Amino acid sequence: MSQQPNGHQEGGLGPADEVLRVRGLTVTYQSRGRPVPAVRRFELSVGRGEIVGLVGESGSGKSTALKAILGLHLGAETEVKADELVLDGLDLRSLSTEQARRIRGGQMSMIFQDPINSFNPAWTIGSQFRRVLALHRPDLSRSEYDDEIIRLLADVGIDGRGKLKSYPFQFSQGQLQRIMIAIACASKDLKVLLADEATTSLDVTIEAQVLELLRRLRRERNLAMILVTHDLSVVAEMCDRVVVMYAGEVVEVADVYDLFERPQHPYTQQLLKAIPHFPHGGGRLYAMRGAVPRLDQPISGCTFAPRCDRHLGSICDTVPPELRPTANTGGAVAACHLIGRAEPARKD
Repeated sequence: MSQQPNGHQEGGLGPADEVLRVRGLTVTYQSRGRPVPAVRRFELSVGRGEIVGLVGESGSGKSTALKAILGLHLGAETEVKADELVLDGLDLRSLSTEQARRIRGGQMSMIFQDPINSFNPAWTIGSQFRRVLALHRPDLSRSEYDDEIIRLLADVGIDGRGKLKSYPFQFSQGQLQRIMIAIACASKDLKVLLADEATTSLDVTIEAQVLELLRRLRRERNLAMILVTHDLSVVAEMCDRVVVMYAGEVVEVADVYDLFERPQHPYTQQLLKAIPHFPHGGGRLYAMRGAVPRLDQPISGCTFAPRCDRHLGSICDTVPPELRPTANTGGAVAACHLIGRAEPARKD
């Protein structure tokens, strides 16, 4: 299990030594002239040196939320709003296009889940790396770029000597993922690293190596990380706190230990219940019924109500629940009508 997280503010969602704070983030797409709220009322906070896991089924809005935080282009008709979007005291909403460009890759970077399609196949690895250094490493002269690239690649376990003129197709998928991490961490000012399913496409041996690399980077550079993953075993191993998303909304935030031992939201409980346990008696494995609701259709009440094993009745169908403090410690919250009116939920 992960080490204990940083200290938390009393009654708050985030750590005391906060480096990134997101409040009220909403991302709305346009589909056939109709608004589609892909992310609603998203809340997240991460402290220096802390790893926060972001989990939920496909379609929950995890990747969309990360891209919106980083300010990546989500489409001309996409609307992004936030009550607060603050990186180490800097309001990201007020930045000009050029300022935002320097923040991306400078103070906040992202590792994508598909390393093969994340590189331009027409450019060498060295040329793509040099463009990043030209933007985010003003302390270096052009004559120093290649030596710095080789040093950064060595930090992620790749011998870059003689390989800077190689193209992406000449590297394995695991090597490209390491190169992407080296590029993402090239800036000396990096404070937050966003990892979007960074190990999904890797075999288990390479996955273990990449996870160990991320742990080492966190330890050596005191980096804050947000780790998006479907693998709850990775969450248990890597993360200090966990944010659970469902249908574009945050439904629970808790310390990683509390989340696995005392999950408060029915969705979290049912996710954990679906994990196979060995040995088991040969009975049918638990499967959550239904599917994530379509976001282009109006939703009244709790988005999880049709799939919930602890459905309360009309209140769940008509009244959207808000995030409330739970019985867990460390500023844990959950969006459920059961919170505050029933005994703390237990994992089945």
